[in-house]
Amino acid sequence: MAEAALSMMPMHLLVSADGRVLSAGATLARLLQGQDRFDAAFDPIGPACIGDLARAERVFLRLRSDPARVLRGRGSLLADGAALFNLGFGIGLVDAVRAFDLTDRDFAPSDLAMELLFLHEANSAMTDELSRANLRLEEARSKAEAEAFTDPLTGLFNRRGLELSFAALRQGASIDLSQQFALVLMDLDHFKTLNDTHGHAAGDAMLREVAVRLNAATRAEDTIARTGGDEFVLLLPHFADAERLERLGQRIVASIEQPFDFNGTTCRISVSLGGALSTDYPCLDWAAMQAAADDALYRAKRAGRGCLRIAGHGSD
Repeated sequence: MAEAALSMMPMHLLVSADGRVLSAGATLARLLQGQDRFDAAFDPIGPACIGDLARAERVFLRLRSDPARVLRGRGSLLADGAALFNLGFGIGLVDAVRAFDLTDRDFAPSDLAMELLFLHEANSAMTDELSRANLRLEEARSKAEAEAFTDPLTGLFNRRGLELSFAALRQGASIDLSQQFALVLMDLDHFKTLNDTHGHAAGDAMLREVAVRLNAATRAEDTIARTGGDEFVLLLPHFADAERLERLGQRIVASIEQPFDFNGTTCRISVSLGGALSTDYPCLDWAAMQAAADDALYRAKRAGRGCLRIAGHGSD
């Protein structure tokens, strides 16, 4: 690994196959406080094996010296068994800037932290006369952050928001076995026919109406996401009972199948759902749960649509 290349990554972590910290970027080294062992410095959220972490799509590492701080990033497994991680503070960036007195020199030039760092430095030097301007900037930043995780058509979460919600649920369940959850994939039935018959404006209106009905059928703590087209995903915390999930599925189907008026035209669709319970997946792996829920969704479609099937529970 070229030293010059590593010097351009102030939040890099190079770890040997046996867990020794071989190199850390200048910014990350300040957080490690001299720790030279991976397991002494970090508590991984997810796979504990360094090799598995390096192959994961996302890496989440909790600092043992500061358990409230979780770094996130990507990893790469090297030929000699070592692993290289490029980490960041994620949504905790502003707090990290304050806690460690970071400046733009502590980040790679290509890092998109400059705007938030500017806000942090501006807040430090702000006078009373600029307080109202700071409030407007903060509101704009909060709005931009919210929009980054929101589907613009329905106001539901998008894929990025869904990923964060799943990571939080997995983290909670890995710490407390009682915090189990359910994953539900949804496809609208006959949505293409509605689009082709009444136009895309009717389709968009129906998608917005589905979002309203899903919000009404679920709890405030539940995550509802639109992941594309007529595909929706539910994440349901503290939800580990198949019969209870069946009842929720029936309520959702009944709600979605209610007629919808669009410019004087009555439109109808239905919905097929596939679910997976985290209790059936000890590793709490997104790919495994998604694949199982997707298979259950197709079982629901083969069973005639307008119903829920749960992976590993019941039969067609």
